[in-house]
Amino acid sequence: MTTTDIRTKTAEARSLQAVSVQQVADSIRDEALTDAQDQYAVFQRGSDLGSLLRHPDFFERLKYGLTVGVAKALAANDPTVLAVYTYDPSSNPDSESGDTAPLEATVHMLALVSTPSAALSAFIASLDRALTASLKSLPAPLFAQRESVLDVNLITEKDARLGVGYAVLLSSLFAPPIKVWAREP
Repeated sequence: MTTTDIRTKTAEARSLQAVSVQQVADSIRDEALTDAQDQYAVFQRGSDLGSLLRHPDFFERLKYGLTVGVAKALAANDPTVLAVYTYDPSSNPDSESGDTAPLEATVHMLALVSTPSAALSAFIASLDRALTASLKSLPAPLFAQRESVLDVNLITEKDARLGVGYAVLLSSLFAPPIKVWAREP
């Protein structure tokens, strides 16, 4: 096998990996849209997608669906992923104004892992690029100009025990993260 043959095989493998990550991202987007539409009020289900995406309730349902899909993809890709949580860094339980925060397109997640790895970080970066591209096809201005939609922070069991870094969010009393996926023991 020549050097050119090796380079060609490597390029083909990268291309297949990119296609499969893009397919995963498109699947996550499609499932999240379907779930959000199924949960939305019956009389509004027939609305066009652009209108639905401007409704805060629908948009938040879509983001949650994206979170679940990403969590499953992370777990399927890496056996060190033990649990995945979502959180809202802008939540303020002390707010008495009743004002709602503006819609925000970033999906914030914590991934509890037995050991962090460069491979998992690379997969997250690749999935973020693919999902961002996939979401740009939607008629939603919040996704149109995005360079990234995923904010996944890896935390270890030791971090969780010690309550350091992002793991401190797990012990929050007022705005704890929501567990969206956990590996069966």
